Amino acid sequence: MKEHGLKGILAALVPNVIFGFSFLFSKIALDYAHPLMILAIRFTVAFAVLNILWLCKVIHLDFKGKPKKRLIMMSLAQPLLYFVMELYGINLTSSAMSGVLISLVPVGVIILSIVMLKERPTNKQIFFSMLSLAAVIAITLASGNSGSNTFLGIMLLMVAVFCASLFNILSRAESKRFSPVERTYMMFFIGTIGFNIIALVGLNANYVTELTRAVTSLPFWGAISYLSILSSIVAFMLYNYATTLISPVRAASFANITTVVSVFAGIFIMGETLTLVQLICCVFIIIGVLGVNKE
Repeated sequence: MKEHGLKGILAALVPNVIFGFSFLFSKIALDYAHPLMILAIRFTVAFAVLNILWLCKVIHLDFKGKPKKRLIMMSLAQPLLYFVMELYGINLTSSAMSGVLISLVPVGVIILSIVMLKERPTNKQIFFSMLSLAAVIAITLASGNSGSNTFLGIMLLMVAVFCASLFNILSRAESKRFSPVERTYMMFFIGTIGFNIIALVGLNANYVTELTRAVTSLPFWGAISYLSILSSIVAFMLYNYATTLISPVRAASFANITTVVSVFAGIFIMGETLTLVQLICCVFIIIGVLGVNKE
């Protein structure tokens, strides 16, 4: 499959910049709603917006006569299983451990790319991926180690890493049959059904109370608008477009840019202090990403 470098690079970079700011809006949303309710509303709103765009003929969908098994697997992996595993895994591990494990996604993509797509990355790409990974681990460990680790939490995060890696591979594979819009639509269709069922079961008797508290709050809607439209529709559509144009290894290498954006968002928006270790690590993360993507 021919790669189109610059378009693919930009399509992979922008979503991870968007994801980097997501934690700010997630913090706002968490003041007004349970995490499960946030996920349910986030993907319901995103799916509703996609349907409005489809009805207005802004986007085109064509699933007829196409095999959908791997597309459904991709959508179960991301967002449904990934977000659930990450949510509960982070709750059962320290911030340092969760940060380190989630940063393993590009490594998982390298392994699955070799096994499933027979696309072996170059030695240079592997080296720069490891450089970026080491920098993320360093910046995570330097930020502190609040919380404790459990075996279950670690296993849940490892499943999350596998799901995110599998999503990258399947998105690339299914790009031959489904457009970025169609892949994104299926992701949000599965996400909407799955997260609403999980929220209903998980919150049980508190479901209506949590829903009412969330939807009657104006700040919540401001946060959910970013999470649903920018951090879901725009970001995932662009990322699915990126996997159409460039290899999963190159696309996944941009995941660590999220860490850099999060650090600087904390500094310039939240008033946090930039340490020398953070600055050096951010430089090495960027060098690693550039190295993976240099022709």
